[in-house]
This record gives sequence, C-alpha cells and structure tokens, in this order.
Amino acid sequence: MSINIHKKNIKEINVNYDVLENLRTAILIFDVNFNYIYTNTSAIDLLGSSSTMKDIEKLQCKNVSLTTYLKKVRDNFQSVVLRDLKFKNFDRLERMVDCNISSYNSGNNQYILMEMNETGRLYDISLDQNLIDQQKATREMVKGLSHEIKNPLGGIMGAAQLLDKTLTDESQGKFTKIIKKESERLLKLINAMASPIPKSDKEMINIHEVTEHVIELFKYDVDNVNVNFIKDYDPSIPQLTLDRHQIIQSLINILRNAIQAINKNGKIVIKTRPIFKYTIGDIKHDLVVKIDVIDNGIGIPEEKLKEIFYPMVTTKNEGMGLGLTIAQSIIIENKGIIECKSKNKETIFSIILPWSDNE
Repeated sequence: MSINIHKKNIKEINVNYDVLENLRTAILIFDVNFNYIYTNTSAIDLLGSSSTMKDIEKLQCKNVSLTTYLKKVRDNFQSVVLRDLKFKNFDRLERMVDCNISSYNSGNNQYILMEMNETGRLYDISLDQNLIDQQKATREMVKGLSHEIKNPLGGIMGAAQLLDKTLTDESQGKFTKIIKKESERLLKLINAMASPIPKSDKEMINIHEVTEHVIELFKYDVDNVNVNFIKDYDPSIPQLTLDRHQIIQSLINILRNAIQAINKNGKIVIKTRPIFKYTIGDIKHDLVVKIDVIDNGIGIPEEKLKEIFYPMVTTKNEGMGLGLTIAQSIIIENKGIIECKSKNKETIFSIILPWSDNE
C-alpha cells in the first residue's frame, strides 16, 4: 500500500497535515480494516524507508500481535498502551517504542490512531551527548598531558645524543640507540594523539563519491583480495556541505578497522540512508545522512563498546588504538557522530552527518 497520502485525504479525516508531518512521534492512521490512511514522516522512518508499506501485522513483535490490539481498540473503543514494545521493522532493523493505540470517529467513519515514540533512540541520544562531551574532555586532557611529557622527553633524547657521542665502545652504543628509537616512537605517538583537527574546508559533495573513493583504495590492495565489499546505497541522498578530505580520512579509519576485524577475509557492507528528524547530542536535525560500515567479524565485547573511541583502547594485538578516536573527532568537528553496535558476526559503525550544520 502506498504511503504517499495526499493532503486532501488528511482533511477528510479532520487532521492537520502540517502539524503531523513535523511531529517526531510516529503517527499512523488506519481504517476499520487496518488499511493505511496516513503515515507521517517519522512513521516512515521508524517502520522502514521503502516507498510502500507492508501490512502492519507483518511487523515482527516479540510475544505481541499488533493486529490483536488493533481489533480490540476497534471493537471496544478503548485505548491500549504498550510500553517498550520491541519489533523488527520492514527493513529488518530492531526498534523499541512506547505505543499508544486509540480509536476516534470523523463524520460517519471510525479510524484507528497509532502513536509510537522510540524509547530506544532516547537512550542513544543520551549516549551520543555523553560521547561528545567525553571526546572534548579527552582531547583537552591529551593536549595537557602531551605538553607535560614532551618536556622531559626532549631532555632524554638530547642526553642520549650527547652520551652517544662520548661512547667509544660500540657495544654500549646500542643502548643509546634504543633510548633514541623508543623516545622518537613515543614522541610520534604523542603528536598523533594531540594533533589538532585540520581547519575545515567545506564544499558541496556527493557522499557516494566519497564512499566509492575509499572502497577503491582498499579494494585494489592485494592484501584485501578475500574481502567482499558490498554497496547498499540510497541514490536519493542530497549533496552535503562537508570537508571531503576529513570525511575520507574518517571513513578510511573505520573501514580499515572493519577489515582487521574480519582478518581480511569476509564481508563488509557499506550502506547509506537518509533519516528524517534525528537528534545528535542536544541538536535536532530535520535530515541526516547515515553511512553504515557493517562487517561479519567476531564483534566487539560489550564491556569495550563504551570505550572504543578513547585513545589507546583497542581489541587488536597490533595498532595504537587511535584510528577510531581520530575518526570520531573528525565527525564531531563536522557536527556529526559515530555510533557503534556489535554482536557476534555483525558489527555496525554508523557515521551520522547532518544535511546542514546550520540547523
């Protein structure tokens, strides 16, 4: 059934179209046979982004039949409230909502009104804001710490160089070489952690041109011959005003992380979708673009999920644990956020960017 409901249909059932379209609550209106009369933008986003809606009874709810409750409301004219209702939407994505179902009459016709407020997203919004605040605090702490470390480190490197010149025994010289080598490695690490995000140079870009460029970089690397890159793009995504080079760098870091997670042998899906009415931190955006990088690796332990964007935190044997930290800093600089969800055989890193940072 098409979801492109005309304004005249809304007027016939005494509902204000403009008000409903701007609500962040998902609104669905059915006739007595449970056919769609109207679904607002928030409902389309919640239930699935396809151009047609399936029967509401096909939503896979845990231990609940929505049709049963719709019938109860229709026949008894009593409202029903379902708290923390979990279901998979028409795109097979898990959602959790508070659902209110009620009945009303307009003229000689009876209609059923379903309201859904996404409670799971409210929890994610709180986590996003904490992540933004923690990221800022971490960068300030690292800057201060790097300053304190660089001063004595410079003295150590200088002393090692002077000592190396005074030694006549080559066997002892190897120790000063170790001191200099490890000091240089530490200095490189500190600089990587404390380096500021380059000044943004924003322009109108096609986000798929960016994803294609990054995929090409990895696809033709001989080490990735056993990696299956799968593209799932939404061509309706408009151009965005972003720093192209920054987004490329962030996406490279995330994609490299995914390739390491599957040990260079598996499947990686790059998926893009527009999402309406989305909150990042404490800012509400009318439209955001979501880039999912999905791998089928072993996943990230639950206790590590809240820490993976901190510097020096890694689940791998190799690497300094800075790739995700830098990627998150870049995206936050572009008014977005990176979220992560993981379970066995599926880890999803989501880059979420506002269509306009002037909202």
